[in-house]
Amino acid sequence: MNPFRRSTLALALMAASLLVVAPACKREDPQIRELTQKAAEADKASQERSQASSEEQKKLAQAGVNDIKPNAETLQLTDEQKKALEERIKNEKNSSYQALLQEVLDKDKEIKDLNSKIAKIRADLPKPDLAKPNDSHYGMALRFLKKKGVPEAEAKKLVSRVAILDKLAPGFEVYHFYANGTYGTWVSQGKAKITPNDLMRQEREKVEGERDEAVAQNEKLQEEVTDLASQKQKIEEEIVGLRSERTSLIEERAKLQSDNAAQVSKLNSLHYLVGTRDKLKADGVIEIPVFAKDRAGKNWRDEVFTQSLDLRSGKTITIKAADLGLKKLGKVNVVPGSYVKDEHYKLVISEDKQTATVELINASRFKNDKVVFAVTD
Repeated sequence: MNPFRRSTLALALMAASLLVVAPACKREDPQIRELTQKAAEADKASQERSQASSEEQKKLAQAGVNDIKPNAETLQLTDEQKKALEERIKNEKNSSYQALLQEVLDKDKEIKDLNSKIAKIRADLPKPDLAKPNDSHYGMALRFLKKKGVPEAEAKKLVSRVAILDKLAPGFEVYHFYANGTYGTWVSQGKAKITPNDLMRQEREKVEGERDEAVAQNEKLQEEVTDLASQKQKIEEEIVGLRSERTSLIEERAKLQSDNAAQVSKLNSLHYLVGTRDKLKADGVIEIPVFAKDRAGKNWRDEVFTQSLDLRSGKTITIKAADLGLKKLGKVNVVPGSYVKDEHYKLVISEDKQTATVELINASRFKNDKVVFAVTD
């Protein structure tokens, strides 16, 4: 599977929202809805507090006051520090400097009010889990439900119905809500140095970087083709197709959230199509260049790949001449050509030429990829 498709799918699976709820029925539980709203309010207030603290630090630096450091936990000034600033304001004759110091005190009051607001909201919320290095959102959700006495099978079912963040930063606060058979979760920045949204944006930028790298490599390979001008146009069409596929995957994710179990099966399967080489070419599924391996054609689409192999339970595909209307099998081409025989897969044609067996050597490489087996007699 090429790096762009693998990373694009990973991004598509990432939750677009930090709030995720898994109801046992279709109606959301009012208690969980109220708790998640409070978690959102607390998260927003924390962000506002961080912003106010940053502005306060800038004002202190502008004023040249380097001996005052707010409390690391509350981000507030101590009583002594406030008194010292008030004394400076009282004795300072420079009105601009006075105003600057007063802004520091105003920001400190804003931080104090936000701390009170946060404390009040959190008093109504369950204590969040603090994400540690290598923690996963999925694992934390399962542990929470098991502690609540939910059987493992039911816990996995509940978690499978929600969009779980693929990546957590140490320090993220993960809220868990469970009531009346409904599970919900909310992820906030907590003590992490990055917000969940910024982390997701980094992942998106990583995907875009891998996409650009894949495109560059593809263009380099296509330069070997004799008709460079024609191949350049095809590459541009492929880039447009990749961008369209990425957009489609992201949009499709919203629809697939209600059936996560089926998605898991899809992600662990190889999706393939078996056909005669001539028909596949005529249908536009593959192209047969003169000086290169067979490759994806203009009609290489998801709906074409009607067969799949769940790699968790199987590693072998059998191709029969009779199923293709052939008297015998001559040769089987594997598309895309990035899959290498005897490195990624083994292919054995029976002595009577009636069947061909494809054994996947490196099964993980085929996960959620599309492969065409083009047969000639």
